[in-house]
Amino acid sequence: MNKYLAIFGKPRYLGILAYSSDETIEKGTTIVVESYRGEETAVVAGLLTPEQEGEYRLLRNASEHGDSSSKTSEPLVTDLSFISFATDEDIRMAEEYREEEREILKSAIELLKPHELEMKLIDVEFLRQRRKLFFYFSSEQRVDFRAYVRDLAREFKTRIELRQIGVRDEAKIIRGLGPCGQPCCCSYWLNQFAPICIKMV
Repeated sequence: MNKYLAIFGKPRYLGILAYSSDETIEKGTTIVVESYRGEETAVVAGLLTPEQEGEYRLLRNASEHGDSSSKTSEPLVTDLSFISFATDEDIRMAEEYREEEREILKSAIELLKPHELEMKLIDVEFLRQRRKLFFYFSSEQRVDFRAYVRDLAREFKTRIELRQIGVRDEAKIIRGLGPCGQPCCCSYWLNQFAPICIKMV
C-alpha cells in the first residue's frame, strides 16, 4: 500500500492518503477523498516514504498539542480516504463552484454590514455537491456570529460553517506575493508557521 501527500481546501490543508493499488498516482492528479470536513476533491502532491510520513505525523501531533502559531482549529495534517479519481465532470463542477463562490463572497459581505461585527471575510468555499459552505474570516477578537450564520443559512440554503484564521493563513488562501516577487512561502510549501517577534520585522 502506497502513501501519498495530498492538498485539499482553499487553506491548502495537508492530508495523508493510503492507496491500496500498486498503480502509482502521478503528482498533480485530482482525486475525490473523504476528509474530516466531508467529501471533497484533493490534489496529489507526491508519494511519501515511510520516513516522510513519520515526519508529517509528528507535525500533526504537535498541532494537536497546541504547538502551532495558527489561529485555526484545523489539524495541520489529517488522514484522507480515497474514493475515486476525479472525472471531467468533477473538475468542471469545481470550476463552477469557484465562480459561484466569488458572487457569494460579495453577498456575504453585504449581509455582514448590519451586524457590525469586528471581522473581515476572506473567502468562501463549497464542499463537493454544495453540501456545506465554509466562510473564512479574520478577527482580532472572539466574535459572536450566530445571528450572522442564521442569515447566511437563509440566504444560501445550505449548511454553513465559519472558520477564523490568522493573517498568515489568510496569505495561504489569497496567495499573495512576497517582497522577493515570488509567491508567499506560506501559500505553497510552508506547513507550519514559526512564531516571530517584533525585532524580526
